[in-house]
Amino acid sequence: MSQSVAPSHSLSKYPSASLRELVYLSLPIILGLFSASFMGLCDRIFLAHYSLETMEASVSAGYLSMLFQLPVMRIVSMAQVFVGLYFGSKQFEKIGSIVWQMIWLSIFSMLFTLPLSQFTAPFFFGGTLVQEDATIYFKVLMMVNFLFPLGTTLASYFMGLGRMRIIFFTTLLSHGLNIGLDFICIFGIDGYFPSLGILGAAIASAISQALFCIILFFYFLKEGDRKHFRTGDYSLNWENLWKQLRVGLPRAIARIIILTAWVLISRLMTLKGGDYLMVLSIGGTLILFFTFINDGLLQGMITIASHLMGSKHYQKIWKLIRSGVILLSIASVILAIPYLVFPDFTLSVFFASMPSIETYMVLKNSCIWLWVFFFCNGFNAICVSLVTASRDVKFYMFSVMFVWLTSYLPIYLGMNVFNFSPDKLWLIMAFDSLIFGIIFLIRGSKEKWKEREKDFELDSLSN
Repeated sequence: MSQSVAPSHSLSKYPSASLRELVYLSLPIILGLFSASFMGLCDRIFLAHYSLETMEASVSAGYLSMLFQLPVMRIVSMAQVFVGLYFGSKQFEKIGSIVWQMIWLSIFSMLFTLPLSQFTAPFFFGGTLVQEDATIYFKVLMMVNFLFPLGTTLASYFMGLGRMRIIFFTTLLSHGLNIGLDFICIFGIDGYFPSLGILGAAIASAISQALFCIILFFYFLKEGDRKHFRTGDYSLNWENLWKQLRVGLPRAIARIIILTAWVLISRLMTLKGGDYLMVLSIGGTLILFFTFINDGLLQGMITIASHLMGSKHYQKIWKLIRSGVILLSIASVILAIPYLVFPDFTLSVFFASMPSIETYMVLKNSCIWLWVFFFCNGFNAICVSLVTASRDVKFYMFSVMFVWLTSYLPIYLGMNVFNFSPDKLWLIMAFDSLIFGIIFLIRGSKEKWKEREKDFELDSLSN
């Protein structure tokens, strides 16, 4: 898994911002995230065959877990932007310290995520049919919550340098372990290991994430990286920490706003139960199994866009956007096969025995809207990459203040007032992604990153 660590002036051997460079940088992330998605899919399929109630509990608990994981992960992921900027501007000696500030933040985040999660769980799960199982799953994940932003921090370092192969193989290894542990811990081995059900699924996730962090940390501290990028500089640097917090905190607050809306949407669907909970659970699992493409595309575009902004190759940024749209279109055509052409096969993996005709038709209709959601979500990711790489955080935060108007409110009215069928959940979420994608694209057309780079130059001169 070793890769050269000697500084280079380019991210790849392909033309800058081309489709080939975007594929080269995004594909290892996409494959790594596919491993994560496949792991999550196996986790939920195993639980579904253990009992549908435990699968629904894991989905519900997983959404609440995101509220305590993703905001911190949003902050620490800014390391990728700064690594890309310093790498593009050839300020290699500043990279190690930048990453270490986010490592410390990941660890210290437990001081507020753990106590706050214990307070939130009874409110969220109380009164639902999955309360006991969901609480077990949630509490185990919260005990090791720091591992998730820590993994993001270390991965951001390698992504910012364009060293995707390390991330890919590490992800593959850790998630392969997770799938194996999932099966053993959920179902047990007669005479050797007891069946732990949903507790086993949570334990397997914690162990695999710990392995992911340990391996990446080992490569982060290798001699070549310490020499070229000063990754051994582990001291707290308040100036470097504040640089990233200044950009990352608004993104984290924005993520909390978005996640709070989604958590309440999931609670609304959970309380309604029946087909509503089934659509949420199976649809949420299928989302897990295809949005890895958009997430990988987003990370690849952030890496390239940050590098282009750091090296002042502004004219190539719109070429990068065009490459992103082409890649998204190709992926959408491929995903039409399982979601539009063969939805029966796609849904069959979740059931040992088929549900009622009414429930099955609702789930089949959901596949159509899930495919639409994939394209809209990908378009949103392409546009968000511009705002993220340019560190245009004030606009990003201002925009997401309206997410309740485009997601929670329509779903609340649709499900409780106008009696929409449960599958329309994903149509509304697709509309939400499309609206914000258009907003971010319009903002990107203003090319605010040129102004941000002036601020970056001043920061560099002051150091």
